[in-house]
Amino acid sequence: MKPIEELQNCLYQAAKADKGRRFYSLHDKIYRMDVLREAWRRVKENYGAAGVDRETIEDIERDGVEQFLSELQRQLQTETYRVQCVRRVYIPKRNGGMRPLGIPTVKDRVVQQAVRLIIEPIFEADFQEFSYGYRPKRSAKQASLEIRKWLNYGLTSIIDVDIDGFFDHINHNKLLSFVMERITDGYVISLIKEWLRAGVLYLNSMIYPEEGTCQGGVISPLSANIYLNKLDGWWSELGLNRRDTYNAQMVRYADDIVILTDSKETKHIREVFEFLLSELDLKLNIEKSRETDARKGFDFLSFHYVRRQRDRYGKMVTIFFPSLEAGRRFKHRVGEMASRKVAHLKDERTLVRELNRFIVGWTSYFNHSNASETYNHLQSFVEWKFAKFMCFRHHYTKLSFRHGGFLTCYRYGLVKLTGRISQAKLPIAVR
Repeated sequence: MKPIEELQNCLYQAAKADKGRRFYSLHDKIYRMDVLREAWRRVKENYGAAGVDRETIEDIERDGVEQFLSELQRQLQTETYRVQCVRRVYIPKRNGGMRPLGIPTVKDRVVQQAVRLIIEPIFEADFQEFSYGYRPKRSAKQASLEIRKWLNYGLTSIIDVDIDGFFDHINHNKLLSFVMERITDGYVISLIKEWLRAGVLYLNSMIYPEEGTCQGGVISPLSANIYLNKLDGWWSELGLNRRDTYNAQMVRYADDIVILTDSKETKHIREVFEFLLSELDLKLNIEKSRETDARKGFDFLSFHYVRRQRDRYGKMVTIFFPSLEAGRRFKHRVGEMASRKVAHLKDERTLVRELNRFIVGWTSYFNHSNASETYNHLQSFVEWKFAKFMCFRHHYTKLSFRHGGFLTCYRYGLVKLTGRISQAKLPIAVR
């Protein structure tokens, strides 16, 4: 076991053994060179754009990584390190609109990652079992299988909730108070406070946020989990998930939440959830939140879940597969790669390399679901788009390319979408 893993394990075990323990001395662990090197490795692995100082990862590598880390260690040790403002960019949301991202400098990202490496094991000891988002050894696959488990147990009344602008409405003072329940190292608290209140630069104007946490920062996912862990804790303390009360089982992936129950009191459960959110200065997005039944189906984490009568088994069964929206995004991305606009910029082998990377990543996410029918449909779409790309690039006519044209892609090594579980004559999930 590496020294840094031993340190993390010690912190986790100490926090797990004493739920009331506070950690007073963490500053010296953050500027350990092995911690900073691991933080640098993770930041480099995620790559990312430059911040307001325009310094890139390549710039740091050219000037010397060891020199960069040594100077950063000195600044942290002497407490002369200063947080810089973040650069605001906007990216499109899946459902329309634009999502604001804050891009910290590379130096700030390395320090945030170093702090996260030290404090995350402490909070991991407190997080609930039904929280899956942005946690070590936890994934969307586990969350999706947990939902299937509860559906198979008969919890078919669904409360699909959406928190209105969660990352934009996190209360700074409350978040800091939650952090201080475990961390009392003054320097670490001051760093987190500075990151929360760092200026946001957009179009040559500076904004100093009074609430919210910047999406794009390394520390933001952990901050979100610390904040919503209060909601998880209250949910468990009230006994809402006990079988002798409402048997309302929550599955949370960051701010994406679904509640499954066999109780008919879904309205009351939702009202309790709304009240708990209000205690965190948050509120539901009424338009996107709904109550439904598993027989009608619902989407969560890009999967579509539904309960169906299966005559073969003589009972209701749970199936889940890529949602319609996930299929549309797949088609859109493949369409961009094989567009007429780029046919003169790359050859077939380059296109196949791009498609293979995308397909392997996409199927890795959905392979544990009932995805075969969806995969078959999307496979035909990929073949068709590749054939059209060949026509655009080589000016083939439809008649001259018709014979064997759709199968040409496999001669270039295109991978196939493969599923492990048959959807067994279900309607195709992608239209």
